[in-house]
Amino acid sequence: MQKIIITSLLLLLSSLCFSNNLQLKNGSLHENVISFEISWNNCWNHTNNDGNYDAAWIFTKGKLANGEWKHLDLSNNSNSHQTSGSVNLELPTDCKGVFALSTNYGTFSSISSTISLEIDDISDIQVIEVYAIEMVHISEGEFYVGDGASISSIGDSQGEPFLVESENEIAGTSLSIVNPNTYFTPEGLPETIPTTFPKGFKGFYVMKYEVSQIQYVDFLNTLSYNQQTNRTSISPNAETGTYAMINHNQPDSLYRNGIVIVTPGEENGAPAVYGINANGNQSFNEDSDGLNRAANFLSWADLAAYLDWAALRPISEFEFEKICRGSGNEATTGEFSWGSSEVTNANTPVNDGTVFETVSENASSGSGLANHGNTVASQGWGLRGVLRTGFAATENSTRMEAGAGFYGVMELSGNVWEQTVMAAGEGVLFNGNFGDGQVDENGNANVEGWCNNSTANGVILRGGGWGSTVSEVGSYRDLAVSDRFYSHLKPINRRNTVGGRGAR
Repeated sequence: MQKIIITSLLLLLSSLCFSNNLQLKNGSLHENVISFEISWNNCWNHTNNDGNYDAAWIFTKGKLANGEWKHLDLSNNSNSHQTSGSVNLELPTDCKGVFALSTNYGTFSSISSTISLEIDDISDIQVIEVYAIEMVHISEGEFYVGDGASISSIGDSQGEPFLVESENEIAGTSLSIVNPNTYFTPEGLPETIPTTFPKGFKGFYVMKYEVSQIQYVDFLNTLSYNQQTNRTSISPNAETGTYAMINHNQPDSLYRNGIVIVTPGEENGAPAVYGINANGNQSFNEDSDGLNRAANFLSWADLAAYLDWAALRPISEFEFEKICRGSGNEATTGEFSWGSSEVTNANTPVNDGTVFETVSENASSGSGLANHGNTVASQGWGLRGVLRTGFAATENSTRMEAGAGFYGVMELSGNVWEQTVMAAGEGVLFNGNFGDGQVDENGNANVEGWCNNSTANGVILRGGGWGSTVSEVGSYRDLAVSDRFYSHLKPINRRNTVGGRGAR
């Protein structure tokens, strides 16, 4: 995510450079119209060949005279929003933001445009911030859930991969749990998965990368003191330089999370200001501070709040499998998100902490690259922390070399666990409603139909994290697309291996 800050008197440009170099610059405000330049690298549009495309989700926040922030809706008149060059704008009906995407077909090293957006209401607004998040569009189409082997995976009534052919209701009798977990009883399947539950057949957008640490910082910096208290592990009034998301009982165990308090907040007063300081030198948001590393230590309530704030939504576990596997592709037993059952561990950082952070390891033949630990638990956990989102991708990397899903979505296997909504328990009440851009007074998501913030009932972890070992097919294999070993675990607490992403 990139942002710019606009006031009527001056423009403060963020100096941050993000995955695939998404940038916003040269912002201005005229009456209620904001204008800015946007650019990003390695973009594509293959819809002319039954393929998919990438895009940027752009939304705005406004700071009121009393210091509070609110989401700024866009005008519902699509003609009031303008763009230049080969970029088109797609305005959703709720007007919470806009998608920018290429109008040309093909793959491009870069794309750029000047965009003008009309804000619906800017009365009493002192500062406007514009944010952009890289997204990937997942095409409509049928796909398979389950691989017939992974622990507690979902299959058809015969235990084979289940073909999702529409968004229609699915009878529980047509499904089964394959290779049930013998350590922890998996949550049983429902009588019915209703039509309203997002099954992944219909097209949708998903974040290309896991939520990054700087994205979470941007979110924290628009909250009140009380809201920040619930979205961090350490009190907002702690001293400058205090790491804010880590375990209270392990103050030196950062697991490569660099989120810190820059300016302490005041209880019942001004909120804290947060930044990133991975290198520990008391200078914040430097190029070497790991700004674009995946945000770990996120509980379900943390992730849900971030997605509500960004006017996105969680993804279902069915959607997760489609994002990994793609439409119409047969399922391979034990496969990871790049389509093979082999993995190369990424655990030796190069250009550590920078926007160019990668690893010295290369994916071996037939294998994908992922930050996951080791194949044997006794050999240790490898890097013991998160890497930059998109760390393995280059302009010329293949899907396996980049460790990418079928559509180009990154780190679906490894780095941090993905928090998704399960097709069971309270999860089937999830209706796919989008966030409205505002969290409640306690900093919680307040969207009807999302899983409970306090209990996380209906949430399931998928895809593995930096500490996941990988055993043989059908055994302990967290990174596998269809593995549901932890279907019993509810992420109500912050764990050093857990993060997530959202969709729209």
